[in-house]
Amino acid sequence: MRNILETEKHLITLQAVSEEKYLAEFHSGNYTLENPLVVKNPYLINPLSAVICFNTAEETTAEITVKGKAKEGDITHTFAASKEHVLPIYGLYDNYTNTVVITLGTGNTSDVKIEVEELNVNRALYCHTTSEYFGKDLMLISTTTPLIDSARTVGFDYAGDLRWMITNKQSWDIKKLENGRLLYTSYRTIQKPYYTVGFMEMDFCGKIYKEYRLPGGYHHDGIELENGNFLVASDNDFEESVEDYIVEVDKTTGEIVKSWDLLKILPREKGNAGDWNHHDWFHNNAVWYDKATNSITMSGRHKDAIINFNYDSGNLNWILGDPEGWGEEWQKYFFKNVTKGDFDWQYEQHAARILPNGNVFVFDNGTYRSKNEATWIPPEENFSRGVIYRIDTEKMEIEQVWQYGKERGAEFYSPYICNVDYYSEGHYMIHSGGIATYRGKHTDGLGAMLLNKYKDEHIHLTLESITVEVQNDEVKYEMKVQGGNYYRARRLSLYDEKTHFTLGKGEFLGGFGVTPEFGKVKFKDAEGGVPAKHNLSLILEEDRLALRAAFQEGSEVFLELKGASEAKFYSIPTVVHDVTAACVSFEEQKDNDFQFYVSREGLTGDFDIYLNIDNKRYDTGFSVTL
Repeated sequence: MRNILETEKHLITLQAVSEEKYLAEFHSGNYTLENPLVVKNPYLINPLSAVICFNTAEETTAEITVKGKAKEGDITHTFAASKEHVLPIYGLYDNYTNTVVITLGTGNTSDVKIEVEELNVNRALYCHTTSEYFGKDLMLISTTTPLIDSARTVGFDYAGDLRWMITNKQSWDIKKLENGRLLYTSYRTIQKPYYTVGFMEMDFCGKIYKEYRLPGGYHHDGIELENGNFLVASDNDFEESVEDYIVEVDKTTGEIVKSWDLLKILPREKGNAGDWNHHDWFHNNAVWYDKATNSITMSGRHKDAIINFNYDSGNLNWILGDPEGWGEEWQKYFFKNVTKGDFDWQYEQHAARILPNGNVFVFDNGTYRSKNEATWIPPEENFSRGVIYRIDTEKMEIEQVWQYGKERGAEFYSPYICNVDYYSEGHYMIHSGGIATYRGKHTDGLGAMLLNKYKDEHIHLTLESITVEVQNDEVKYEMKVQGGNYYRARRLSLYDEKTHFTLGKGEFLGGFGVTPEFGKVKFKDAEGGVPAKHNLSLILEEDRLALRAAFQEGSEVFLELKGASEAKFYSIPTVVHDVTAACVSFEEQKDNDFQFYVSREGLTGDFDIYLNIDNKRYDTGFSVTL
């Protein structure tokens, strides 16, 4: 008797089912302003959201006010006129009975109570600001340590109160799109340690409108271009290298329309940072497009370098960073420091961007602060900072014109992740989200990796995040969160004139392509099933077959899908690559844990699943219909 793999529903499908259910209830009942249908967490991943549904006899606008614990915490938004009202409610408190005041354009009002239970989530240790300065915005911080149950992607208001949360183990950056929705990573992985299948367009309820799936997955960063397309960090060939490839994705189809491979632009072995390794030789953590120069800027943590190249040709324009170790032929791309006063190069930096005036703004992690191990700066004496450099690309000169964080020393030191943001001239955000101490001492270890290293000693490991906003050199906002590290921060409003909530099932765009077959393999049949030591897991998803298992490095492994008339074989790579910088820990992983996926594109029929390991053919006992 074989086990038939049932398809595991994608979150888009589960959300569609949830939406259909509450809409059916709404349409079958007599829900009015005085007696509305209230659905908590309607899209399953944001328990601090709801929808309120009711009908009115005539078309009218509906204004909602989510009442704050103080008046300054009130959040108000007016929805367009309609007879059928399905209103998304954001910004609820947990462990609290919330009040939402609805005021119609006709003048009628109603108070709706929404009780939310207490959530297991990290809180702001402190939040120093004023409501006059911060207004109705939230500071969103995306988790980089979701292995910790309480470390989730969250949003806090001016008072430091939790008002938004995503329960999924999602990380990377969050940006608001032109249509008012969010650009956020997919929740599924495509390869360890943290590469996801792509990215999503999502609203503050957590509803997914589009998932863009990429053959090389997604990591770290992405931006929306003026034409609506996306420029995102991806990968080309996981077995050759990672984090050295970016793609432009068509907004309508999800297809890749242009790509850039850094192996064709930069030398792999020169100018190496302290955490460099051959596989992850560049470690790109930023993508930025500058219209004025038609150029792309990327941030290579493992080169201590910010690079800029032409969008059309891919030709290198410049490299910003310590030129040591690059060799004579590359020096022409580097800038000469002409700063009168304090100056430091950035090391293992993150989130580089070009400002409107052409300056370069970046989070300088400062890891080691040298390319030479003999002169590395210990973490207790180190610092991280936001820094702005003025560059002259004609004279190839650089000047440091602003910084924040150096004066705070080790307390603000994050050896990984983090970001900066630009609001206007002199008004900046600096997020140091990767602070870690072990047994009371600051460390160069990355919090996401330390969770695995010290998994039995978490009591001695302290992870925290500090987010600061500075306006005209005055600190106007500072928030500290303990209990996890947080990849990036983003100040956003829950509602604005672009708030765009629509009903209907989300879309799957792009794809993985057809998984290459290996050819024919003939191994000797083994008795019994797959040995328990391999810890085999098979999951049939809506668009792929997912295999996870443990193998000895270098083992010869093939997945076999045996049909009635033919068998298909897929080679499973078992090379263990060095990981010196895992920016996110989605799950506990060991070196010999491997992931492999077969796209369902081009596959139809009934198949029995076999696993061929080192000349032995094992029957998994599972079958699948594709």
